[in-house]
Amino acid sequence: MTTMDLIAAHALAISTGSLKDAEVASPCVGVCQMDVAGQFCIGCLRTLDEISAWRRLDGAGRLAVWGLIVRRAQADTV
Repeated sequence: MTTMDLIAAHALAISTGSLKDAEVASPCVGVCQMDVAGQFCIGCLRTLDEISAWRRLDGAGRLAVWGLIVRRAQADTV
């Protein structure tokens, strides 16, 4: 399963409302490396700021980050 497959599956679960705020899992897939431009992690498509803030975010904040990740994946920005 590729990173994009994992992101797509989790995004689908979020969009269908099948996850509760407390269950909004980290998008980390253990591939922690920034892209050539240093903008996004090539594993989870988050910025360094999003990665460092993750633990402090509530469910709504985490869902917002997931929304950004989905848009980045769809735009193929990395």
